[in-house]
Amino acid sequence: MSRYLARLGADVTGVDISAAMLGKARAAGPAGITYLRADVARTQDWWDGQAFDGVTCDLALMDIDDLAGTLAAVAATLRPGGWFVASVVHPCFPGNEKGRSTWPPGEGYEAEGWWTSPEHNPDGVRIRVGATHRKLSTVLNALLGAGLEAGRFVEPPAPVPTYLLWRCRRR
Repeated sequence: MSRYLARLGADVTGVDISAAMLGKARAAGPAGITYLRADVARTQDWWDGQAFDGVTCDLALMDIDDLAGTLAAVAATLRPGGWFVASVVHPCFPGNEKGRSTWPPGEGYEAEGWWTSPEHNPDGVRIRVGATHRKLSTVLNALLGAGLEAGRFVEPPAPVPTYLLWRCRRR
C-alpha cells in the first residue's frame, strides 16, 4: 500500500515494529518513502506532530497486541476528517485448510486472545508469529472508541468470507 500511494504522489511514512519487514519494504522500493521502526501505539517515539491525511493498515491489526492503543494512535495522527483504510483476516469465520483464521485451533469464536499453534498450517504465519483473535464486536467497538467513524465495510466475494476491509474517518 505504501508503494502504491507513493506512486500516486503521496508523501508516505511507514511504521512497523519489525526491522525485517521494514527491510523488505525498503528493498521493494521506490525511494522516497520514510520507514520508521517503532511501536505504532507509542506515537511519542516516532510521530512529529504533523497530521496525516490518511492511514492504512493491511492485514496486520489481528497481529498487533494493543488494538486500542494502535487505533488511538491512528486517530491521533489523522487530521480531522482524515481517512483510515484497513483490512484484517475476517474474525467471524474459522478459516480453511490454508489456515486463514484468527480463531485459536480447537477453540471457538468466543475465545479472544493471543495464540500460536505448531499444528496450524506449518507453512503459514500463525505458527511463527501467532495471532490475536478478536470478535467482530470487539474490533468495531475499538474503532468507535478511538473516535473513528465508520464509512464502509467490505467482504470480498468468497464462498466463506476470508477478509474484512473498512474505511473510516476521524471525527
